[in-house]
Amino acid sequence: MRNILYDFRSRLCPVFGIFLLAFIWVLPGHQTFGLTIQSTESLQQESGESAPSSPDQSVWLDIDGKPLPFQTDQEIRELLQTARVVSMQKIPVGVTHPKKVLLEKDGIRMHATFRDVKINKRRIKLASGKVKFNFRDDCIFECAAYVLAQLLGLDNVPPVVERKIKGKKGTLQAWVENSMLETERQKNKVEAPNKWRWSMQYQVMRLFDNLIYNEDRNQGNILIGLSDWKLWMIDHTRSFRTYDDLFNPTTIRFVERNSWEKLQELDQKTLEVRLKPFLRSREIKAILKRRDKLVEHVQTMIDKRGEGKVLFTLY
Repeated sequence: MRNILYDFRSRLCPVFGIFLLAFIWVLPGHQTFGLTIQSTESLQQESGESAPSSPDQSVWLDIDGKPLPFQTDQEIRELLQTARVVSMQKIPVGVTHPKKVLLEKDGIRMHATFRDVKINKRRIKLASGKVKFNFRDDCIFECAAYVLAQLLGLDNVPPVVERKIKGKKGTLQAWVENSMLETERQKNKVEAPNKWRWSMQYQVMRLFDNLIYNEDRNQGNILIGLSDWKLWMIDHTRSFRTYDDLFNPTTIRFVERNSWEKLQELDQKTLEVRLKPFLRSREIKAILKRRDKLVEHVQTMIDKRGEGKVLFTLY
């Protein structure tokens, strides 16, 4: 698609070609569709779905797929913190060797993911061949990602707690039952029932990943709830770099209204209080600098295209 448009631009009409390329909307799965950027409201109406008036209420399931008797994330986190560990098994996905844990308390059983990776090196060569400096791969970033997502009004990072299991300190995160990885979705060519909503969830993820400088968001780090097609962001152990620049701001084309408002409200005092247990001071400072650049980037889009063609309502 890109090659066709480039050929059209270079051979037939340079001015119109540039105009058309400016309105390429990149959707998940590296699919591209040439379309005029309409207001996000009109795009939503075409999808046939109305916006929810409040955040989705996640329904957590036990190991048999039945709803757990909890109403809040705090109740889930309490179970993660206090339930007895029945068993653990290796998860055959991921380079940090996470484990699937079976928990039990008062007759309630649920699964969770335990991570205990803690790597801190001045120089490291990754399996991909890339060399990284001042490299930190730490399970504690899962807690930081969860807290920061909450500050942005997002509910698509599973609840997580710090916990020691079998003598190892790590993080224990709620398991999303009845789900599939984005890897599976693309391999099996499964289409989202509502493309607008699915694409906008991707845009929420793009904003978040730029804020935390997540350079490890791959298809294996995206979960999809099969009952509601909710996009879950998992595995953030290689995030929170100390770089001031944004990771890839060009992937951000639309921004969720509530998250946009809360992004602008983020301040140093709040971040230091909420994230100090999990992040170093320079990592928090880097978030603030990236926040400033994100605000500038989004405001520039709004100034150029208009608020109705940038902001959308998902939560």
